Amino acid sequence: MTDTLILRHAETDAELMACFDVMRQLRPHLKSSDDLLARVAVQRPQGYRLLAVWSDGRPVALAGYRHLDNLIHGRFVYVDDLITDESGRGHGYGERLLSELSTLGRAQNCEKLVLDTALANALAQRFYFRFGLLARGLHFSMDLQ
Repeated sequence: MTDTLILRHAETDAELMACFDVMRQLRPHLKSSDDLLARVAVQRPQGYRLLAVWSDGRPVALAGYRHLDNLIHGRFVYVDDLITDESGRGHGYGERLLSELSTLGRAQNCEKLVLDTALANALAQRFYFRFGLLARGLHFSMDLQ
C-alpha cells in the first residue's frame, strides 16, 4: 500500500480540527481541537492560513502562516507555526512546506520568509540553516498579563 501525500490548506472546521494532534506537539497549551478552531477563527481575519501535508487523508505536517507588511521586511511571509508529526519526521515534509510557502510568497510579491524559533531549539535551527534561512536578529518579548 502506497502512501498518498497531498499538500493543501486546512479550510473547513473538520479539517482544522483534524490538525489538532499535530499542532499540539508544537503548541502544548492548546486544550482541544475546539480550542484550535477558536484560535484560528480569531487569526483568520489577520490573514492566517494553515497549510498541511496530508498522508492518506490525515495531516502529518503543518505550516501556519500569513502575509504581512512592515518597515523592516517590506512584504513578507510570516510562518507562525511549523511542525511535523513526531512519527513523520525525517521524510522531508518540513522542506516541502517551506518550499511551498516560498512559492506562495513569491506569487504575492513577498520579499522574505520570516519565522521565529526558541533559542533552545537547536534541531529546528539546524533544519532552518540547511533550508537557507539565516538568523538575522533576536526576537524579544515580555508577558503583559
